[in-house]
Amino acid sequence: MSTSRTILQILVPLAILGGGAYLANEIASKAKKPSTAAPPDTRPRVRLAPVSQSEVRFVVTSQGNVEPLRTAELSAEVAGRIVATTPQLRAGGTFAAGDELLQLDRSDFELAIVQQEAAVARAELRLAQEKAEAEAAERAWRELEGDKPADPLVRRAPQIRDAEAELAAARALLQKRKLDLQRTRVVAPFAGRVQSVVADLGQTVQPGQRLATLFDTSAVEVRLPLPLDDAAFVELPLTGELAANGGPEVVLRADFGDRTHTWRGRIVRVGGEVDRRTRQLLAIARVEPTETAPTAERPPLLVGMFVQAEITGRTVADTLVVPRSALQGDDTVWVAGFANDDPKGQRILRRRRVEVLRTEQDRVLLRRGVVVSDLVCVSALDNATDGMPIRVVDAQGHEQDR
Repeated sequence: MSTSRTILQILVPLAILGGGAYLANEIASKAKKPSTAAPPDTRPRVRLAPVSQSEVRFVVTSQGNVEPLRTAELSAEVAGRIVATTPQLRAGGTFAAGDELLQLDRSDFELAIVQQEAAVARAELRLAQEKAEAEAAERAWRELEGDKPADPLVRRAPQIRDAEAELAAARALLQKRKLDLQRTRVVAPFAGRVQSVVADLGQTVQPGQRLATLFDTSAVEVRLPLPLDDAAFVELPLTGELAANGGPEVVLRADFGDRTHTWRGRIVRVGGEVDRRTRQLLAIARVEPTETAPTAERPPLLVGMFVQAEITGRTVADTLVVPRSALQGDDTVWVAGFANDDPKGQRILRRRRVEVLRTEQDRVLLRRGVVVSDLVCVSALDNATDGMPIRVVDAQGHEQDR
């Protein structure tokens, strides 16, 4: 029994080991061999855009409020009670140059004229009397002294001069009284509209007292602030005012209701100095009455409206143009090239420093740094390096070369 048990103790482990080896061999023979995976392509996918060259007319944008050509404070020149006003003397009322807007009581001024006319008559009488007395004195002198020159006091020269001065003063005061009577009629100095009224019927006013505020609607102006960098691209009249048709053209746009309307004007002058706080220059655009008037398709250009402006600037030939997204930083673009300058080789990026003429909303205008045959990268890149391999894709993301 001990011999059989010993044999079994030896054979059973051997059988188990043999079976395990057989099963392991079977499993190993049926297992798939491991495949070798290619490393992932880490080249960034980029889109390219061509560089164009053309003659570019610059357009500078700004914004501002429509203002009247001039504003005046209508005031009384003489004291008096307002006895009449016109219907136009109300906020928003329109009037023509020379229209009578209000009337002051004339009674005291008419009486003053009558009194002064009497004073003029007295002064004329006194002068005539002095001259008559002078002639009588000269005749008496000649009878007594012959041809001997008469003394000025004998000829009453001082008295005559005094009478003449008195008459001139009386006539001047009479003219003043008549002017005061005319000034009881308050007239509009120009054609326009009434902004506000502060005096009305029955009120007594004093000389210099404000009656109303008027603004001139013969033309309107818009003050357009321009950064100095933008002002350099516009032919501005920096030394004075230009003629009505001599300045750069301006297109004004404003929303009225559910539509955007357009008016045209021109720059006529600039502000006298650069704003010290904003470092901007004011360009003043004027819109003539023929343009501000309403039409069947367009409302009038009203004072106080907020408008967007586009100012036509200089024209520059042979300007290089790239998309706005091509500019990386302030002065860098990435241009697609080939490794070792081999057109069949790997696409790579080359860094180019450019001289920026102007940056606009969707494009960048360059003086130099690229050529028309270049293709610039318009994809956002992180940590791009000169000579970095790339994959070129189109706008839909389809790869163009491999």
